[in-house]
Amino acid sequence: MNITQIKTTKQNKCHLKVTTLGETMKSVADDATFQTVDMLRTFMRYATSYSSFKYMHRLPYILPAAAMKADKGGNLVVVHNNGLITLSVGPFNDFDEAEAMKRHAAALPMTVAAVLGSSGKTVKIIVSVSRPDGIVPQGEAEAEQLLQQACPLLCRIYAIIVPTATNDRTVTISAALPKGETMLLHTGFRMTYDPHPLLCANPAPLQLSEKMAVLQDLSSTDAAANMSDADNKSASTVSQKMLGLIQMLQERYAFRMNTVMGYPEYRSKEKWHIGWQPVDERAHNSLAMEARLAGLDVWDRDINRYLKSNMVQTYNPIDEYLWQLSGKWDGTDHIGRLARTVPTRNEHWPRWFRIWFLGMVAQWRGMTHRYGNALAPLLISRQGYNKSTFCKSLIPIDLQWGYCDNLVLSEKKAVLQAMSQFLLINLDEFNQISPRVQEGFLKNLIQLASVKVKRPYGKHVEEFPRLASFIATANVTDILTDPTGNRRFIGIELTGPIDTSYRINYNQLYAQAMALLDQGEPYWLDEEQTRLVMESNLQFQRRSAVELYFFECFAIPDTFNDGEWMSPTAIYQHLRKVAGSAIGNVGIVTFGRFLSNIDGLQRRRIRSGNQYLLKKLDFR
Repeated sequence: MNITQIKTTKQNKCHLKVTTLGETMKSVADDATFQTVDMLRTFMRYATSYSSFKYMHRLPYILPAAAMKADKGGNLVVVHNNGLITLSVGPFNDFDEAEAMKRHAAALPMTVAAVLGSSGKTVKIIVSVSRPDGIVPQGEAEAEQLLQQACPLLCRIYAIIVPTATNDRTVTISAALPKGETMLLHTGFRMTYDPHPLLCANPAPLQLSEKMAVLQDLSSTDAAANMSDADNKSASTVSQKMLGLIQMLQERYAFRMNTVMGYPEYRSKEKWHIGWQPVDERAHNSLAMEARLAGLDVWDRDINRYLKSNMVQTYNPIDEYLWQLSGKWDGTDHIGRLARTVPTRNEHWPRWFRIWFLGMVAQWRGMTHRYGNALAPLLISRQGYNKSTFCKSLIPIDLQWGYCDNLVLSEKKAVLQAMSQFLLINLDEFNQISPRVQEGFLKNLIQLASVKVKRPYGKHVEEFPRLASFIATANVTDILTDPTGNRRFIGIELTGPIDTSYRINYNQLYAQAMALLDQGEPYWLDEEQTRLVMESNLQFQRRSAVELYFFECFAIPDTFNDGEWMSPTAIYQHLRKVAGSAIGNVGIVTFGRFLSNIDGLQRRRIRSGNQYLLKKLDFR
């Protein structure tokens, strides 16, 4: 549809341009408008009106209501009426609240478009209206009368869907008219910048009659009974029962969709001190009973549809916690202080812990797109050294729901789901994990950047971002089993109990992590650090019987003349001859993998396979 743009020059001359609503929305999302709009939004932080903004001529005024032209006297004349009225909703505190309002507006069928206002504090919603027969009057007087009739009703309708986060302050909804203007045909907005403007494909006009203009209570069944058939037809567009349900729910509760856990939460406005609770089956049934007792003819599925729609604001507890700490670091090394509560002889521990901790926070922030946080500290000591207590204390109280220490690795589907919902997974009693799981499933799991899993009752596999990082504890030293190396675990042997009396300043701890990540500090090991980790982990390597006998029976020669070339089969047969059944039943492929990972062992390739240069020792 064609709409009007009015651009005023520095000399205060007006130029009209007829364009389409679609082209206007493209211009709103274009970076070309960003600089001027950004200057205006900065200016409005310190000013109370647009009047003194010197670049206002760069932002034309948009009139969606009609395509217009100017007569000889410079007055606007309607060429074609679109039946559109622009509402202004606000003020909003931040971009997220404004985005929520746009999503809520999209749920109403008469919404044509919605954009963030040029001030950054309001949302402009373009709404379609018509007569009961669907006709939009073209006469200027009749068109204005229709908009004047629709405006109060529309304000009441859109007031119901204002995001619940704004209930603690006044948010007004009114016709978006320029200062001093009274004609609703002139509602519109200044050219703005919105990277994601809403433009609905097939809006259904609100079909208005005279009786609807005096309708005071949208949830009143008596009022609905007295309406004519035409009125009922138009009221069905707005879904009167659903509006009544939404109004009741929002009067009594606040709702939000927890995007991490994947379920809606609610908080009673009368008992707000209880805090947010998940809408479980019991809570859902209570909401349904309240609606029925209030006289609303609604079903359980109506409540469920509302709670799982974009009319309920989204909430990410991780983002809310972290971003409030951004820019508030006091400069003290809180991460290093926490690392020093772990007594160990490993001089690299503070640095490695810092890298892992930054990797954990980066994982929460979604910075690890190709690979996940592929490191896991492994705390080793006898019992009673406060290892599990330390692991749990790494997560602040507000996020303790994200700590898990009872994961069963054999339940692979549950493990993958846990990685998308928990923040830190403690592999307690790591020595109980079998070598097969260590070298296969766990090795792959720890480096994933996302997980693919089928939800309960889901119809297909979905991909979810990974949140969880890993940490582990063990009571024995010989626990790492991968013969190809253990670069994913940071084995640390404790020399005494961890100091749990240290009171962690969580705000500063995570503020430091946010600051370091924003400064670009690496949250992964470089090649040199990886080599040091693998060397350090050799002391925790679990040696099989065949490995122990191998180093008793063979040595790596200093020169070629000191040794002989032997195949893996010949080497294995020699060990069997010396040790017999003591070396167990080891497959030749597994044994060959062990030989290929021995540092300094010379290897050559011949037609029949690999050969290794070894010197036989006398085994006594």
